[in-house]
Amino acid sequence: MIDFESRLKSLKERRQGSRERAIFETMDSYSANRAILTGQDVRGKEFFELLKESAGVKYAIGAMAAVDEAATKISIREGDRVADSLTKSLGEMGESVIKKLQGSVALNIHIKGHSDVDMLIIIAGTVEVEPPRIIPNGYSPATDPRSLLQIIRDVRAKSEKILPVNFPKADVDCSNNKSICVSGGSLAREVDVVPAFWFDTVKYQRSFQEHDRGIKIYHKSDDALLLNFPFTHIKLINDRDAQYSGNLKCIIRLMKNMIADMPDYKKHVVKQLSSYDLAAIGYYMNENLYAPYYMKLSLVEKTRAHLAFLLAASDYRSSLFVPDKTRKIFDNDKKVEALSILSKEMDDLAVSIFKELRPLHSAYDASTILSKSIF
Repeated sequence: MIDFESRLKSLKERRQGSRERAIFETMDSYSANRAILTGQDVRGKEFFELLKESAGVKYAIGAMAAVDEAATKISIREGDRVADSLTKSLGEMGESVIKKLQGSVALNIHIKGHSDVDMLIIIAGTVEVEPPRIIPNGYSPATDPRSLLQIIRDVRAKSEKILPVNFPKADVDCSNNKSICVSGGSLAREVDVVPAFWFDTVKYQRSFQEHDRGIKIYHKSDDALLLNFPFTHIKLINDRDAQYSGNLKCIIRLMKNMIADMPDYKKHVVKQLSSYDLAAIGYYMNENLYAPYYMKLSLVEKTRAHLAFLLAASDYRSSLFVPDKTRKIFDNDKKVEALSILSKEMDDLAVSIFKELRPLHSAYDASTILSKSIF
């Protein structure tokens, strides 16, 4: 059986920070030390904590819920703060760039209150156009004599010099191939800065919709460009989520929280499935994503069944592409191993909740979770 009281404690700390951190952020040191010694908790109660349900049900409902909106706004604010500062300084050095939010915070599928945030720094006047050009004269000739690779290489190098100057008390880590990580100092959140430029697909040339537009990011150690479609991914996940009343994002958060609560030896393996992969896995649940708001718990069983099916149906699993069709979800054997562990953990979650709801029954009955209403 899962220790749900321990899971609830971990879930709350992910979402709101530790009790001690919250106290020191709201009190002077003397009052804070007294509050800690007396067991005081200044963190507010979340809705799932107030449910008159078992601990397992509270955990499942809480694990599916979005992080507090105020905490998310702080993450976005800090991302904008770093990006705006860098954009201004790059402009003064002759590089015109714009900022764009991407990743889990952009999709609201992050599970930490103090979540890091991904900021794209996109070179404004540099575009690679996918042939054939739909409108032959639709783009102005290049005025920058540098190659695309040299332009983004220069933006990356200049960013590495600017950020330590603009944020002198922060830790600026330039070792990552795709991003520069800025954390600590005056920043309330960790910010990952990702230099990129636009890649205008044939589809975008017809639609002029940003979600049809790709980006190319710089991979430092390979000195190469990587094609991504973050805005396509965001659009597809948002559309599918809206189609099923927010339940896709509930599923994604549930899986991410389950991984976060695994012991390290399991987590190390399951981390082969990125947030991008988990979103894709949930995306293919299709009509099984349907559940009225008062039957959210049914999504636990539906996710359990979906993961078990993916694990068993190798031909189907190997045919699945991520929503933007850029690659297959399970593109290596390590991800199948990760799926196996995640599937087993979801089995344990469903069975543990079932035993709370039906303590006198030994055989798992999916209908118990599927039919449970919570108000």
